[in-house]
Amino acid sequence: MTALDDIYQEKLLAYAGEIVRGERLDDPDASATVVSRSCGSEVTVDLKISDGVITDYGQKVEACALGSASSSIFASVVVGKTLDEVRRIRARMRGMLKKNGPPPDDEWSELALLEPAKVFANRHQSILLPFNATVRAGEKASASDAF
Repeated sequence: MTALDDIYQEKLLAYAGEIVRGERLDDPDASATVVSRSCGSEVTVDLKISDGVITDYGQKVEACALGSASSSIFASVVVGKTLDEVRRIRARMRGMLKKNGPPPDDEWSELALLEPAKVFANRHQSILLPFNATVRAGEKASASDAF
């Protein structure tokens, strides 16, 4: 099995093919778009926030299989989380991809499907798109007191 075979597993491709929460929200409290400089993948997220908690999430994903799978897995868990929780899981993902750290666990454990991609540094930006876009949108919301 090659490194590419390890990455493009059937379960990961299923996530990429069926984007969770793959529609934009009609009236979000905040939105942000992030583009990967390495491959051109793009993710736009919309957030609804109440008392510092993400209560609804929508996204438009135009990304490679890894960015799409990451976005789908992320969207399946993010509702009910705070911006600080999103920052922590983003740091954990960065550690997994860039520093050979352990994959996320608990409800975020499906993100471990992306662990084989750590050997492809040019794909890290795409994998982190939903995390970065959500943090950016959350910071916009914080600036406008929605968070």
